[in-house]
Amino acid sequence: MRDTPGTESQILAREQGLQAWFTRNTDPVLAQIDGLDIGWGGVQRWATARMPLPTSGLHLDFACGYGTFLAQLGWNYPTARLVGLNIDFDGAHALARPLLAEAGVTATLVQADARRMPFAYGTFASASCFLGLQDIEIGFGEQGVQEALAEAVRVLCPGGVLVLLDEFSIDRLVALLDELPVTLIDQGEQELGVQWDRKVARAAVRLYAEGWVAQMRLPKDDKAARETAYQEVLARMEAEVEEQMARQGYYIPFDPVRIVVAQKGR
Repeated sequence: MRDTPGTESQILAREQGLQAWFTRNTDPVLAQIDGLDIGWGGVQRWATARMPLPTSGLHLDFACGYGTFLAQLGWNYPTARLVGLNIDFDGAHALARPLLAEAGVTATLVQADARRMPFAYGTFASASCFLGLQDIEIGFGEQGVQEALAEAVRVLCPGGVLVLLDEFSIDRLVALLDELPVTLIDQGEQELGVQWDRKVARAAVRLYAEGWVAQMRLPKDDKAARETAYQEVLARMEAEVEEQMARQGYYIPFDPVRIVVAQKGR
């Protein structure tokens, strides 16, 4: 049995309130872009509604970023004991603590590399990762993703549940789990209900290109390498904007989010 959360309308109201706080003092274009991080166009509500989290034990959300998914978990599982792990809480990610405070959600935040989690075997009853695998891949490649997943399974207790949500295909997510001692118990996908015009889209991809370069873990003092990477990523994203505008007249910034749920062997 899951905890008794607020109703869907109550959670939506909390999401909208947090979105207003998150985008305060920004212009309307940036408010559309930044506001997507809160709730992710309803995808986070869809995801938490189907997550089979236990009512006792610790839950780990790794590569947690701003902590927006932790907020959603706290609203849906009000007695959950939440732990968020991220490689840094600097820059934009410094918002995690004030965001969770604004959301009214308590979570312990741990700064560490997901490939080397500072937890003992079997520490957590459940674990999740919302759109964090793609960031790990940008910085550390396929091997980094595999190492992070192996660590997530290691720190799960026997019978614990692992929930992965990302733009990766279902087939790829399942393949990443193939060599791990887990059994697949659920899978699905949800479209992102967002359509942006060219003005918003082009502003968005400039921000997303900056974020991509930040995840690449290039030396901070190598400005030339960072600028080259930024221009390459931006060109690719801008080409995608124009392709979508020509094909459908609007821009959808992200692919559907896919979910796979697996259980660790007992």
